Amino acid sequence: MEEKKGFSKKLNAFFAGKGFYIVLLLCAVLVGASFWLVGRGSGADVERDPVKETNIPASAQETAPPQGSIPVMNTEEDERLPLGTGVLPAAEGEEMPEAQAPAVQEELPDVPVSVNESAPQFIRPVNGVLLRGFSAEALSYDRTMADWRVHRGWDIACAAGEPVLAVSDGTVTAVYEDDLLGTVVEIDHGNDVVSVYANLDVSPAVGVGQTVA
Repeated sequence: MEEKKGFSKKLNAFFAGKGFYIVLLLCAVLVGASFWLVGRGSGADVERDPVKETNIPASAQETAPPQGSIPVMNTEEDERLPLGTGVLPAAEGEEMPEAQAPAVQEELPDVPVSVNESAPQFIRPVNGVLLRGFSAEALSYDRTMADWRVHRGWDIACAAGEPVLAVSDGTVTAVYEDDLLGTVVEIDHGNDVVSVYANLDVSPAVGVGQTVA
């Protein structure tokens, strides 16, 4: 009995001193270990309980396209009008109408362009030798004036008394004498065309207002 009492006293003295802290530390270790075991147990349960696979019907597996592939349209049931044709698809049991060729437009015959018969026709006014030609832009040497100038006419040398004709149909608008050109006759051919004849006979055979042809 005395030994038990002595042990009890020693135990009480131990807990009253450092023993209290040791017991408190052991309790903390036990609590941490219990939390660790509980967490590990729940993780194990998750690992042991895999996700249940969903059973897919065989018919759905056959019709479902493989992953990553492009679905192909059913061309047998697709009766939409393809590009490049101008005929609508016929109903079931009807024949497709043949494509009609476009009507060929008939070419119109070439119509000849009529020539204006009223346009003046010009002829050579007199038979002779051409001394100097027409030059409205380029300069040419003038022997009479002994210089270079434009020449708006034709100088034709002919025998005395050679008949001079009008270059085209028209009306005489002037007959006069010029100091340098001699007897001059002007004829209006229409369309702003006027011909001038110089160095003629003193008494020409035409007068003002006369029509020549």
